[in-house]
Order: sequence, then structure tokens, then C-alpha cells
Amino acid sequence: MQTDFKYRLDRRARRLTWIISLVVVVAALFFVLYSRSGYFPIWFTFFLITVLTLYLLSIPRKIRVTPDALNIQCVVELTSIALEDIVQIRKMEGSEMKYAVPLLASYGFFGYYGWYYNISEFSLFKVYASQWGNFVRIEDIYETVYVVSCDSPDDLIATVLNARKKE
Repeated sequence: MQTDFKYRLDRRARRLTWIISLVVVVAALFFVLYSRSGYFPIWFTFFLITVLTLYLLSIPRKIRVTPDALNIQCVVELTSIALEDIVQIRKMEGSEMKYAVPLLASYGFFGYYGWYYNISEFSLFKVYASQWGNFVRIEDIYETVYVVSCDSPDDLIATVLNARKKE
């Protein structure tokens, strides 16, 4: 039996997505229409489109808990954590993410995902969130930390713990 937890963008992420999209479009139009001939405007526009495409391919879509694994499904990427490899799973308070700084990550553009660094704990972790709240922290036996969000974090934790008991 498998259980799905879908991602739903919060209001802040939706607003940031619109703002960032508008800035990218305006910057691209400015460089194409108002710049003199040369390679820089086209290069910059191509760079913006490439980075935007890479972000779009990594947007988290849903969390699926199967009898064997917890799968975090993105548009193209799939992160699979075997249930037997999970050392700790717990709910996080929003204050624990207060000092999280995005490194190679999106902060609000279709959610919050990528590699973040916690400057208070000096730790690196992977975030797959669609809202800045309702966080669940997952640590595996390889000491990799994942932070996910969903509308019902308590249900996600209970589902993972129940699936582990059935093993």
C-alpha cells in the first residue's frame, strides 16, 4: 500500500514565483530590445532561460510512502530513501529553519528546494518544501538530512513509522 502527500504552494511562494517570473521576463526583454548589438544581451538572456529551466525541472511534486521507501518526486528528479535507512524522522518548528541560507536552491520560486546551509549549526541539508512551515526532518544512516513539507506532517510521520513497523 502506498500513500501520497501532495505539495501545495503557500501564498508566499506563489507571490515570490510571480515576482521572480516578472523580473526575469522584464530583464530578458530589456536586454533583447534595448541593448546594442553584441553577444552579451543574447548570452545573458540564454543564461536566464537555462537557469529557469533547471529550476523548473527540480520542482517537488509529491511525497510517496511505499512499503519499502519514502520517495520525494520532483518534475524530473526522484529522491528515494529506504525506510530501513531512516534513522530519525520528526516534525520541525519554523524557528529551526530561521538560520537556513539557500546555497544551490530556490527560495520561493515554485517552492523552497535545493541545498540549504544552517549557519547556526554549520550543517548542510536538502530541502523539498512547497511552504515555509509544516516541516519534517528526515535523517538517514548516511547522515544526510532532508527537510520536506506537507499539509499534514503528523500524518506523514505516522505513515512512515507504521510502514517501518510492518517490515
